[in-house]
Amino acid sequence: MADEINPQMFGEWLAGMSLPERARTLNRIAHDLTICTREFEAATEPFKEPAIVIKRLIGLSELQHHLSSQIGHYMDGEEIKVYAIDVFAQILFEKATQYQILHFLKGAINRTKARM
Repeated sequence: MADEINPQMFGEWLAGMSLPERARTLNRIAHDLTICTREFEAATEPFKEPAIVIKRLIGLSELQHHLSSQIGHYMDGEEIKVYAIDVFAQILFEKATQYQILHFLKGAINRTKARM
């Protein structure tokens, strides 16, 4: 089942890629996450809990921050002074859980995997 993706599976998938492939993959995930924000814009009724919406948008921004930082390092050919892949994967999943957007992260990963 697609929702079963976890940090270990994600990390193992990334580990099998070259740095340029990893950078492209993380970029695709980051791009997919930006599309998730359209869910908030497309809402036809006012949100019952605006604080949760704000929290989730902040969380999406936080994921973008981590993804873009890691992508930049990979684009520079840096594999040593960045988070280890397993640690990076864990950070993304922890942030997504903290900000109640794990379903967005898992969806973005799964859609990216399906397109490759």
